[in-house]
Amino acid sequence: MGGLSGVTAARLSATLPPFALSLAGLMLVRWRVNVLSLGEEEALSLGVNVGLIRAMVVVCATMLTSLSISLCGQVGWVGLVVPHIARMLAGPNYKRLLPVTALLGGVFLLGVDNISRNLLAAEIPLGILTAVIGAPLFVFLLLRGKRGWL
Repeated sequence: MGGLSGVTAARLSATLPPFALSLAGLMLVRWRVNVLSLGEEEALSLGVNVGLIRAMVVVCATMLTSLSISLCGQVGWVGLVVPHIARMLAGPNYKRLLPVTALLGGVFLLGVDNISRNLLAAEIPLGILTAVIGAPLFVFLLLRGKRGWL
């Protein structure tokens, strides 16, 4: 169910170089991702290599996800809820959105970990606590985005 209790300095230092490389790759193509949000035809007309950028984003995002899971296990709802909240705070521009999402996800995960360690005598797995917090937030985001949905 995931947790931060198994993260050691040795494991963190081993994953830091590929993590930094993948994050740098995403930061380098962030303006092209902004152009891709206009649509594939518009991006092609503006000279963006759509296939290459998509492949780079998928590889970098997959690498970041797998490195995070290798450190702390599966912690659900963080990747589903936090980016939507970050978009509400920072807007759609990936120049601001990527750093805000990374910081907000880290703060959210540290906050949930702190709650899980201090709520009861036994540590609650992060996956359970993020589901308890994330599911109502996700329903709120769904209802906020689709006012005429229900």
